Amino acid sequence: MNPKRQKTKDRRRARMLAQQAWDAANQGNLDLAEKIIRRAVATQEDNPVLWNDQGVILGLRHKDTEAAKSFAAALSLAPTFADPYAHLATLRIRQGRLEEALALQTQAVEYAPQNASYAEILQAYQALTGRLPLHTVPQAVARVDSTEASSDARSNDWPKRLATLDWHALANRLTRDGCVVIAGLLDASTCEQLCGLFDDDPLFSKTVVMDRPEFGKGVYRYFGAPIPIVVDHLRRAVYPHVALIANEWQGLLGESERFPEKWDCFRDQCHHAGQTMPTPILLKYGPGGFNALHRDLRGALFFPIQMAVVLSPRADPENANTQGFQGGEFLFCDSPEGRKSRPQEIPLGLGDAVLFCTRDRLVRTGGVVGLQPVKHGVGPITGGTRFVLGVPFHEYR
Repeated sequence: MNPKRQKTKDRRRARMLAQQAWDAANQGNLDLAEKIIRRAVATQEDNPVLWNDQGVILGLRHKDTEAAKSFAAALSLAPTFADPYAHLATLRIRQGRLEEALALQTQAVEYAPQNASYAEILQAYQALTGRLPLHTVPQAVARVDSTEASSDARSNDWPKRLATLDWHALANRLTRDGCVVIAGLLDASTCEQLCGLFDDDPLFSKTVVMDRPEFGKGVYRYFGAPIPIVVDHLRRAVYPHVALIANEWQGLLGESERFPEKWDCFRDQCHHAGQTMPTPILLKYGPGGFNALHRDLRGALFFPIQMAVVLSPRADPENANTQGFQGGEFLFCDSPEGRKSRPQEIPLGLGDAVLFCTRDRLVRTGGVVGLQPVKHGVGPITGGTRFVLGVPFHEYR
């Protein structure tokens, strides 16, 4: 067969495979859709539309790195092709990289000015980055996932909400007791969204099913990179406040090193130390579940404060008709445990957060400030299911 006919045959086969891939995707079979679209691209590697389609399907499978490479391949073949810019912008929004998403969407609008939806999405991104008031965002944002967009709008309010808290009082309590509660930090909708992520396997890099009496009983799922945008925004919003507290502790301890004011800078320090794995974790405890008292010792570079947020409602013991988990108090005590270090038992409910010392709390002895090792855990669940979001501020190796 002459080259021209072979090229025509390959083009037709690739087009047929692409249609089959989208048929599989529309039926919810993303695994099959990925396999078919990869075959389509291999059949006609110089087709930017196929690379773009592959990027979209990989994005649906949360294979963000490969999706980004596919969109880049499409753009290398067709630099004025608007669709890859728009899809890559959506990917960056999901990763919390708002400025990059804004630049990409701007290019999509430039190369497809007739596409009204691209212009509407650009306005939405401008609002999310603070360049437009939120009330000007169009209602129809076709390619922005509605859950992601609504959670992003809510998380944009966290810095303002956190700024209204009495951080002086919170810092004093955290310094004195080693832990402090922030009641109702997350709203019910955000809690529900986070609970809904638990069964989304591609989001997680590691799952531990614990069932050992000396350690605990429950399921622990560690987010992979990039972590969900709602978790990323929460961590970024809380970090500057706890960094101030941690730096006060450094001063009291006579240490010269200080933690950066912004989480991105502290993340860079972790990466320079070889610690690049995300630490946020979703935990699920059913009846009989618990987490034995322990110290978090993983990682040479660590942040001295971490956070846990309860995502499930607590049953009302005075009202048998209420739904929610029972038991499951947050436990905190000095180490080693003994008669003088009985664990604090702190009941937490829907959206309640607790800040607590990662390894040690400050103590004063004879006018000198030192460190007292501490442990934390979760008491037995006597009924219902308890979901928790754990947010250490450092990353792991």
